[in-house]
Amino acid sequence: MERRDQIAGILLGTALGDAVGLPFEGLSPQRVARRLRRRALAPSVWRGWSFVSDDTEHTALVARALVTSRGDPRALARHLGRGLRRWFWSLPPGIGWATLRSAIKLTLGWSPERSGVRSAGNGASMRAALLGACATDDAHLRRLIAASTRTTHRDPRAEDAARAVARAARAARHGAPSAAVIDRLAAASDTEPLRRSLDAVADCLDRGAHPAAHVGWEHGVSGYCVDTVPAALWAWGAHRGDPAAAIEAAVRLGGDTDSVAAIAGALAGAEDGAAALPGAWLQQLRDWPLTRAHLDALAGALCGGPLPRDRTLLALPRNLVAGVALGVHALRRLAW
Repeated sequence: MERRDQIAGILLGTALGDAVGLPFEGLSPQRVARRLRRRALAPSVWRGWSFVSDDTEHTALVARALVTSRGDPRALARHLGRGLRRWFWSLPPGIGWATLRSAIKLTLGWSPERSGVRSAGNGASMRAALLGACATDDAHLRRLIAASTRTTHRDPRAEDAARAVARAARAARHGAPSAAVIDRLAAASDTEPLRRSLDAVADCLDRGAHPAAHVGWEHGVSGYCVDTVPAALWAWGAHRGDPAAAIEAAVRLGGDTDSVAAIAGALAGAEDGAAALPGAWLQQLRDWPLTRAHLDALAGALCGGPLPRDRTLLALPRNLVAGVALGVHALRRLAW
């Protein structure tokens, strides 16, 4: 039950961070702060209705691929590639440029080993926490991350950042101080840009300083993994044991708020489990077909239960509605 609670915590924590951060995507930290003075933070785009984005959808695809592949990295790449093809045909709104190109290549017959593109976007990082929690050891973790990442992203920075998220998810339950955890992640990093950002974040956590001025996020966190992953690690590390505060801290950084908050939520869920996630927010997760019950069923399948039915293609009507709703939300935001 403890393992199931941890895996459910990652899936639901990802969805909460994603849904809470999505309405603020692209805003500066100053605009986020102004909006939060007018209303409380919650997973709501309009009148209490929430949507999740590709952060949650990719994590669900990874969960399904882990079950069907039984943890074999090569099989995981094949199943994830099939899942991404189906997901692409459901016309998801807001798909990342690198993932779009990879999905087109997969649809045209490229194998998962050759479908990735040269990009350091955060697509691989946002689905990595679950792989870390399910890996048997660090060698297995590296193989799983390589299989998942290279399906969409071939840049070494993308794989390095995804490994950092996966290792943080594995370390979350051990209770080591946040700065020490991130120091270890920096020491294990294979790429210099990510190592520098992680070192800066660890230093900020050590001194209790806000990282924006020290890491270059004054205008928000970019959509590249060398910014997204350190930002999410800082938000989680600064608010251990308080998932709501970690997600709020991620949102207040501005920029790519849904991905930063989704990763922070996943790490908080990995550490504290689903039972510690804010119940009021969980009740507001009203998206479909990735409902709260469906994500919980995926957690059960990863612990030996039955795999719920794949509803990816059934999401086409939902995606059309979500695209319109998010477009209207963006227009209202511009007008304000």
